[in-house]
Amino acid sequence: MTSPEVIVIGLLMGGANLTAAAVAGSPDLPAVVAATGSGLDLYRAATEQQDPQAMYALGEAFDAGSGVASDPRRALQWYRRAAARGHAEAMNQIGVLYAEGRGVPRDYVAALTWYRRASAQGSDTAVRNIATMYFYGFGVRQSYEKAASLLKVAVRSGDADAENKLAALYDEGLGVAQDHVRARELFREAAAQGYPPAMVNLGRMHVEATAGERDDVGGYVLIRAAIDLGIPPSMNDIALRELGAASGRLDAGQLVRARALASELSASVCACTPSVRSGYEQ
Repeated sequence: MTSPEVIVIGLLMGGANLTAAAVAGSPDLPAVVAATGSGLDLYRAATEQQDPQAMYALGEAFDAGSGVASDPRRALQWYRRAAARGHAEAMNQIGVLYAEGRGVPRDYVAALTWYRRASAQGSDTAVRNIATMYFYGFGVRQSYEKAASLLKVAVRSGDADAENKLAALYDEGLGVAQDHVRARELFREAAAQGYPPAMVNLGRMHVEATAGERDDVGGYVLIRAAIDLGIPPSMNDIALRELGAASGRLDAGQLVRARALASELSASVCACTPSVRSGYEQ
């Protein structure tokens, strides 16, 4: 019988169809799936060669629901196997599952433990996630100072979420000296990667003329595109408020142009960034 893992790897790689008998052996999967020799090689690398990167790839597939229903518990199993072999990003993803309560009961202490293990193995993403714990006070005493210190490390690798969070701290003067210019630079860097929360924040600075001249068209475009891409619920009110402020100062022609540009921007981001993060990493 063909296992779910074999079929998922096939879906990731694309290619020739599996036989109907193989599909029938996995009733929880879609009726039509695909697999390739290279995909099967990856599965064999995980099971026979004990390759941690292949194990991590399988974990990602079940985590994201690539071609099958998302199965965080199965994802956790593969992440644990990879982590046991020193895979830093697998350790980080185990932390994410604990922090979000997917596949396991939510446990911020366990999440922090896994993030720290991943960080010790060189994961910049884990550093950002530890900063997030301090940023919100998840499982630790809330500290903007510690969050800022960690975020300054995480932004070196160009992490958009870290850039957005550090910019927010500079913007409000939390844990660092207030610096609107630095905040705008960081929001711009994150927005350039198509990160919707940063697009809203940069758009707000355009609309409110913070650390620069007012640009209602530019602000409208950024915020409208971010809304279309999907923003965290906590940002809805500020996004709609700033969008209304910008549109109220635009004439009919400017508004039509701004809407068209926003559609183009959101489409280009979707084309370049198929998966836009939200939720825990907002």
